[in-house]
Amino acid sequence: MSAVTLTAPTPARAGWLVDRRHDLISTAGGLAASLVLVGLHVWGGVSSLVLWWAWVLALDGPHLFATVSRTYLDAREWRTRRRLLLGSLTWFASGPALFGVSALVGSPLPFVLFLTFASLWAYWHVVRQHYGIMVLYQRKGGETLALDRRLDSVTLYTGLLAPFVAFALTHPTARRQLGLKGDPTWESTVAGACFALVLALVVLYAARQVRRRSQGLRVNGPKLMMMGAALGLTAVVFWPSVSSRMDFAMFAVAVTAFHNVQYHGVVWFYHRNRYHAAGVDPAPFGLAPKVSQRFLIYAVCGVVFTLLYRGLGCGFGAYPGCGGFDLKLQLAAGLTLKDLMGGFIWGFALHHYYLDQKIWRVSRDAGLNKDLKLGTAAAAS
Repeated sequence: MSAVTLTAPTPARAGWLVDRRHDLISTAGGLAASLVLVGLHVWGGVSSLVLWWAWVLALDGPHLFATVSRTYLDAREWRTRRRLLLGSLTWFASGPALFGVSALVGSPLPFVLFLTFASLWAYWHVVRQHYGIMVLYQRKGGETLALDRRLDSVTLYTGLLAPFVAFALTHPTARRQLGLKGDPTWESTVAGACFALVLALVVLYAARQVRRRSQGLRVNGPKLMMMGAALGLTAVVFWPSVSSRMDFAMFAVAVTAFHNVQYHGVVWFYHRNRYHAAGVDPAPFGLAPKVSQRFLIYAVCGVVFTLLYRGLGCGFGAYPGCGGFDLKLQLAAGLTLKDLMGGFIWGFALHHYYLDQKIWRVSRDAGLNKDLKLGTAAAAS
């Protein structure tokens, strides 16, 4: 995506977050990234380890830097959100703290519960980010009818969560982590019901769009494109015949790559408007305008940031394929130095999840509305 594309004026046709080309790159490009990674693994036989690291270095780690670039590197954000930015750093202590609890009680259970919580929040974070982008499309499209907004929410949440429940109940590794033994029995019935519910909602949703058109109301095509991509990807990834052929580590890659690409698109658009728009003096913003001056600089900074924090975790064996020197170094409650370091490294993700839910509240932040150009939508009802 180029600076020219992302700084283009708002198009006459309402509904696009930036413009047609940018939104297609973010949505179709994000969907393609996830599907290509899944395809390379399931049908191409590429190792999940190789694909996991490619995803981490190219997309996921840099998307954590994207949040850093618009908060900690923005001098004005430091002044207005200092308490939030400093307080959110306590998430780095959560993993080591639960490790300490396990050591005190002599059981790994508290730390295992922490890892389970972190993993579930990771998926919930993706769900909430899809919801947030859907809301941006509603705002851009000028949608105000409560019925449609409610149907949007129910369809999106159900379409993202129900297949995940089906996966958790039927995938062998997920079942072991939930303490479910043997082959699925009743769980298969529940899984089928989950997908049937999603299908019923999609049919209802499509019927509502037809009804809107018959009433002379505009159908928000860009929003439908985004929702269709998110729900379609989720159905494919968690569909039993596909998920059964995927290594467990690949699920994070598959569901998050799409989100990563969309997130970079939104943050880059925000940067162009906040720091580099005509008439804006970048000096008061500190380092943020410098790292976002060109997309290449922004991308390189994201990769370097990723190499630093992922490299730290890798040195202690906290990631797949990394050093295993500490595996015999038992610390407490059957946990190792690798576990302790892994708990700390999870802090980068948890910090991102928490901070993100605070800094993208368009309903409460007039400045954010301005930087995302949300005041230009035409009424569509």
